[in-house]
Amino acid sequence: MSVRSICVTILLLLTLTAAQAAEINVKQLENGSALVVIEGRFDLGDIETFRTKVASLPIGKATVVFQSKGGRLLAGIRIGTLIRAKKFATIVPEGAQCASACALAWLGGTRRFVAKDASVGFHAAFIFRAGEPAESGPGNAILGAYLNQLGLSEKAILYITRAAPTTMEWMSMEEAAEHGIAVTPLAAPHSATKPTTAAISEHPDGSPERRAIDFVLALAERWSGPNAEVLPSLDGLYTDKVLYYGKPTPRETVVVRKRRFADRWTRRSYEIRPGSLSATCAEAGGTCRVKGLMNWKFQNADATDSSRGVASFEYSVVLAGNAPQIAAETSSVNQKPPPPAPNPLTQVGKNLQELFAKLRPTNASPAKTAVRPKASVAR
Repeated sequence: MSVRSICVTILLLLTLTAAQAAEINVKQLENGSALVVIEGRFDLGDIETFRTKVASLPIGKATVVFQSKGGRLLAGIRIGTLIRAKKFATIVPEGAQCASACALAWLGGTRRFVAKDASVGFHAAFIFRAGEPAESGPGNAILGAYLNQLGLSEKAILYITRAAPTTMEWMSMEEAAEHGIAVTPLAAPHSATKPTTAAISEHPDGSPERRAIDFVLALAERWSGPNAEVLPSLDGLYTDKVLYYGKPTPRETVVVRKRRFADRWTRRSYEIRPGSLSATCAEAGGTCRVKGLMNWKFQNADATDSSRGVASFEYSVVLAGNAPQIAAETSSVNQKPPPPAPNPLTQVGKNLQELFAKLRPTNASPAKTAVRPKASVAR
């Protein structure tokens, strides 16, 4: 790759912006420490927002709580760097998901915690090329340098970056220990809903079901992003003929409808409900049916109109060829909004005493509870 190509690639990584920034909230605690809650897709503007909100917090006196499917690579890296500089701990709480750029920021914690029913996912850095996500050499170089600065080994760096952009490496506690990523398991204060990743764990890596599930999860994440990312990829997402809401429809017609929808609702959020995702594949593994429930929320460009609700969805995914494609798509929309999810600050506040009851013994003797017993500081 030429120097000019590398510069262009890095410029894309630096300048592309997401449709919506993450929500970052700080709650001061009675013991003088603080909780910093980050929700939603990471955008480049979140770097300065995070820096400003934590600037007055004392070194080592905050815990950053994550719930995010990802976002911009550099946003995750820069926020993770700020977390490490401030010596904050990081937590993915009960039932939450922290993937892609979020997982990179979570790695910045000097102590890292993951609740029993939470999930952390990694994949290689990528850019969009001809409308499709393609692994980025310069992006992986930036990512590798960041992980090296955190003190992670080459083995850990290879593990974190080995999944293709259209898949996800969902970290288990055993894999964290195997690759030298210091993590402390955090027992849930109460029983939780089975997370989306339960459907993933039922199927081994490389299985048709796993590929189909990863494809649908990536599809929801992509449609939650800006039009500049999703629209160029539409042609490659569908087979020539699509059973679209029960009717055989040419791909070109489906693409036109999708473009009109995206032009009307420029800000979109799709959240697949925990425990709802399932996949069934034909014996030959060529075609899979993926079903689930998702919460959706839309806004137009001027934020003057919005809509939200729940939809049950079903895709028929063809796995033959270089990339999966959608052969059938349908959904049943419930216009009634779901019950409002509890604010993370409120939820964490309710379980605060139980949370710190678990953190205090760990801080007193970290080697006894960490996955890597010899590591008192995250590496």
